[in-house]
Amino acid sequence: MIINTSTAKYTQIHTTSEGVSKATSPQPVQASGEIPAASGQTTISGMGLLMSRLFGDSDSNPPVQTQLTKDTMGMSSVNFLTNNDRYTLAGLYAQAQQKGTDLRYVDDLARDLGDYRMFSGVMANLNNGNMYDNSGHVLTYKFTAEDEATASRILNGGKISGSTLDEGFLRYELDAGYSPTHSANFKFIESIVNQSGQNSADMEQVSDMQFSVYQQKGNQNFIVEAASEVTLKTPEPDFGSVNGKFFVTATGLKNGFRLEGGKVVQHPVDVLQNQSKMPKTLLDYFLKADGSNKKTTDLPQILLNFLYATDSSGANDK
Repeated sequence: MIINTSTAKYTQIHTTSEGVSKATSPQPVQASGEIPAASGQTTISGMGLLMSRLFGDSDSNPPVQTQLTKDTMGMSSVNFLTNNDRYTLAGLYAQAQQKGTDLRYVDDLARDLGDYRMFSGVMANLNNGNMYDNSGHVLTYKFTAEDEATASRILNGGKISGSTLDEGFLRYELDAGYSPTHSANFKFIESIVNQSGQNSADMEQVSDMQFSVYQQKGNQNFIVEAASEVTLKTPEPDFGSVNGKFFVTATGLKNGFRLEGGKVVQHPVDVLQNQSKMPKTLLDYFLKADGSNKKTTDLPQILLNFLYATDSSGANDK
């Protein structure tokens, strides 16, 4: 990025005809994070670009966050970039500025790297077989065919261990189970990894125009596939909705749910509809209530009959 600034001061020179003309003399730039260029323009340093684009101020230097807590979880993930991350990204910003690469490619990479730092302690692979849709089908996350091919080239190219980018981050970023919603452009990452170990002449051969125009993929960088068989058995819900329209299931009807005016309401279930569940005697009621709190053994019917008979004969004697 080139920023035009006024780097000259004016002095007045009086001529013999009492006219006034202007002459200019150079004036050094005193802006933090800026490097004076020979053309009179000012180029912001890589670190200045990083601070300006990620934190909003080229002169800022916010502390590195290292723990995900309730106080830090609301922060932008770029606050979790380590000092090494910042230096690496600053170099990439400077290189991008020099080559004419759209700086948003570096922005996206920085945010994905920040996500990796922020959530590394709590992340889980979505392709571990424990992700299901509402019907109980196992879900599998995949990259698009283009991204999958690029990720495979990077992972199998033998250069990630010597890359300027963290190897752990690369393996995370290029795994669809961890980063299906990644923002970074995989071909841009590939260009960085392929530069590892190359000399300056080789690096200059990389097309300066390849990433000069930013192409944002949005949510078009992953695919979700559902298994054909249902492997997770779930109880039928009382109600649901399709395209904003509610419906009540057979289970919901039994539990007193109804549709009224397009809304789901629940009415008390008439106890007489389930007479089989009603206690036949007062003793049955207490035995059932007691059984809900602890495991009990049902008294034999013969013993119950004996107790009732004894009680009745005692009452007659009186």
